[in-house]
Amino acid sequence: MIDQKPILTKGKIVTVNDTAIKVDIQGRLGVICVPLRWVFTEKKLEPGQTVEFYFSYMQVI
Repeated sequence: MIDQKPILTKGKIVTVNDTAIKVDIQGRLGVICVPLRWVFTEKKLEPGQTVEFYFSYMQVI
């Protein structure tokens, strides 16, 4: 069984639009798109900014 604890991961914002952001995950793990309502900040979001988030592997059941 794989350890399913979330880990703190970093990435860089690639694109920002009216509804979502696209983040390039550090370590060549891929790209993730998330809605703006999931982003907690008072800063204006711009491409190139570094973000941190918790990431976990998916388990098929």
